[in-house]
Amino acid sequence: MKILNAIQFKEVDQLTIAAQHISSLELMERASFALTQAIERDLKDVSRYSFVVLCGSGNNGGDGLAVARMLLEKGADVQVYLLNSPHYSEDNLQNQKKIHPDFIKSFEAELPPEINENAIILDCLFGVGLSRPLDESYRPLIESINNHAGYILSADLPSGLQADVINAADAIVVKATKIYTFHSPKLAMLLPQHQEWVDIYEVIDIQLDPDAIRQQHVDHYYVTEHWASVKLKSRNRFSHKGTFGHALLIGGSYGKIGAVRLSATAAARSGCGLVTVYIPGCGYTAFQAAVPEIMVLTDSNNNHIANYPSVKSYSAIGVGIGMGQEGPTGTAFVKLMRSLTPDTRLVLDADALNLLATRQDLLANLPPDTILTPHPKELKRLIGEWTDDREKIEKVRNFASLYKVIIIVKGANTMTVVPDGKLYFNSTGNAGMATGGSGDVLTGIITSLLAQGYSAEDAAILAVYLHGAAGDEARKEWGEESLIASDIITCLSTAFQRLRLSRIF
Repeated sequence: MKILNAIQFKEVDQLTIAAQHISSLELMERASFALTQAIERDLKDVSRYSFVVLCGSGNNGGDGLAVARMLLEKGADVQVYLLNSPHYSEDNLQNQKKIHPDFIKSFEAELPPEINENAIILDCLFGVGLSRPLDESYRPLIESINNHAGYILSADLPSGLQADVINAADAIVVKATKIYTFHSPKLAMLLPQHQEWVDIYEVIDIQLDPDAIRQQHVDHYYVTEHWASVKLKSRNRFSHKGTFGHALLIGGSYGKIGAVRLSATAAARSGCGLVTVYIPGCGYTAFQAAVPEIMVLTDSNNNHIANYPSVKSYSAIGVGIGMGQEGPTGTAFVKLMRSLTPDTRLVLDADALNLLATRQDLLANLPPDTILTPHPKELKRLIGEWTDDREKIEKVRNFASLYKVIIIVKGANTMTVVPDGKLYFNSTGNAGMATGGSGDVLTGIITSLLAQGYSAEDAAILAVYLHGAAGDEARKEWGEESLIASDIITCLSTAFQRLRLSRIF
């Protein structure tokens, strides 16, 4: 799914209106109806609730007025507060006329209305068209909303958040309980720097014209279930284990053999035909007993890796999981990097990234489309510090382009950056996955998909999606606090099955 900017959204709206032979008011009605349906689904019975709908003077306010009317028709208790303005958009004015004036009260930003603590606030003050930060005159209003004890729902964007820019830390922005955003998330919603204002959000389909969207050139994408299901390969029933590749995972050290076990098990659970691990001698007995499906090679050193096996016969290689950075390990890692051929399919994680950061001369040895999977601190060691998310994105893009690598920037909405500069933000995953071993599982999934013949770009993006989807399934069973990395592996089968079903239906 393309992530459009504010200008593109305006253009797509106009093209949709022309292509579908509808008015802008009819498109607003469609969006408002979809939003009302989503609210009704979440709350079950809207007639049991009181709503306060805060409307601005533009089309976001027009959406709010239309939703207020629809909620009234469903028996809800609704009060509309309309921001006083000398100018209202035409569609806003039209929707004002459709509600009995008894339900609409005008107010000033400096004098926010008093709102019953049991009411649900629907924030429709400012949307994607906001082109500058809110000035201080809006602070009393936004603070009164943020201090509300009940639910706060925002239409399209939390008011005050600009869609396409880095918002200042002290920006005046609504902190919504949930955001219902139209067509696709806006870039600002996906950046860690804005986490204070963006928590739960849902994408609402308002049936914008597909041809109009196809015309838009973007570098930012949102990875959905549909995208992932299309990329998932079919499996021929006449296939055999050799068909699905042989993955090699190199890592482990004394006390961290479990990391490789997680990674290898995830690789096997992700469809790889054969999986071999290369670990220090101390892990042999435990590994063979715990995971009989995995083949084990051991280093001559008992506690850490001091050498590397020949990697030529493997379909894909994942390096670094729980490996440590002992002197001999680092020396062996340098030899490995210098021995790689351009056709080696490689994933570097954890200590492999830390070692790479200390020997950046080795970057030139990386095969094209090598996949790097850094967490934030590992990323800083590779590309240096950044002042904000925009600078981070540009530095990652430049690094990926310069060295022709794929970088998975782990976190909420994990971002995959490919060498041509495109960014793919993930739609799955949850805070329960912020637990030891979760990244090891992801490395196993990526290496498995690479071994099966997926392109490096598809393997990286699809693995991130499946990893998050499995984590979401695990949350249903164990909750966020109790979720551990092994639970993600357990739920991989469900994640794959859901994608298979979505391909059919």
